[in-house]
Amino acid sequence: MTATAEQNDREKYEIIGRISAGLAHELNGPIGIALGFTELAREALDAGGDGQPPSKVSEYLKLIDSSMRRARDLARNVWDFAKAEPGKTRVFDLTALVSHAAALSGPAVKVGSIEIAPRGESQEVSVRADSALTLQGLVQVMLSSVESLPEGGTVYWEVRAVEDGSGGEFILTAEPWGEVSSSEWPVEEQVRSMFESQGGSLDPVTGVSMKGGGSSALAWIVSGRLPAAPSAVNRAS
Repeated sequence: MTATAEQNDREKYEIIGRISAGLAHELNGPIGIALGFTELAREALDAGGDGQPPSKVSEYLKLIDSSMRRARDLARNVWDFAKAEPGKTRVFDLTALVSHAAALSGPAVKVGSIEIAPRGESQEVSVRADSALTLQGLVQVMLSSVESLPEGGTVYWEVRAVEDGSGGEFILTAEPWGEVSSSEWPVEEQVRSMFESQGGSLDPVTGVSMKGGGSSALAWIVSGRLPAAPSAVNRAS
């Protein structure tokens, strides 16, 4: 195993620890809902008398099912991330990958009073890169947004195709709540190098004014690119 691979593994395990802590916190919600409605369903059945489940039980079961599916999806996100191995270049939908990174990072940054949300309409944008490595880098960037929003805020993500057809671009914007400016968004050099090694880029962090409504707060942006899938390049040429 190369030194770079070992470093990627160490960072991946650190990420898993952080998102698992956030997951444990987030799972309290759906599990608590399921337990509460299970108790209500039991009481409704006990009060049925004629042996036929009351209509309320059906409603309770639907809510329990929805809560457990939510819990399963949260856990599955972490499992899929943990078992993904870098080293394989393939074509994938960048929008779906950024959405996956947001779902993984969301519970962890939510503890720091930060939300991650999409901005604009989602569209499929095909790129060619190492999806496991790209996902790891995206999660690292999203987790580091906590340092740029010490008093809370929203991290918006959007994905679009580069106009010349050369690839896909993602934009992450950390916007503070209220009128307090966000701090600089730290991005590790190793993450920048990861995108560059795949023929892409991770642009320097930039502050932009959020003037309006009497506010002059600053938001911070991280944007990156990955090369287009060969078929997308051919269509654009």
